Amino acid sequence: MRNIFFLLFHFSNILNLNCQTENVMQLKSEFIHPNKDAPVMVIFGGNPEMRNHVISMLADFGKVTAYGTLCEEEGIRLLSTLPKVDFILIGGRYDAAQRKRIKKFIAENLPNTFTSEPGIDYPYGDEGVLKDLSEKLNLN
Repeated sequence: MRNIFFLLFHFSNILNLNCQTENVMQLKSEFIHPNKDAPVMVIFGGNPEMRNHVISMLADFGKVTAYGTLCEEEGIRLLSTLPKVDFILIGGRYDAAQRKRIKKFIAENLPNTFTSEPGIDYPYGDEGVLKDLSEKLNLN
């Protein structure tokens, strides 16, 4: 009886892990605008749930293609592969040294790309991001 209970408990944990994995897999990491000429935005983030929120907000905004990353290395790698990038958002989790390296890469490789730093350039919040994006890319 104890072995059966153990097996059932183990099986239910496996099912639960699968459900958690499926939920994580549903989080958005990008939104590709149907117009291939839409501005391209890269988000340097650090939290999958916040990335999902920002990508969803930008999908609802409907004027840009947006790619979200979760660390400096992933973001730099992505910037190196995209044919064009118009706007880069550097999230709040990045320290001064990381911001400096990211901005140095942008200046050297993407000099005509706008940057945005919520919490530094303006208060955190969806409205501030959309306002900065719209003003810098003339999306009004």
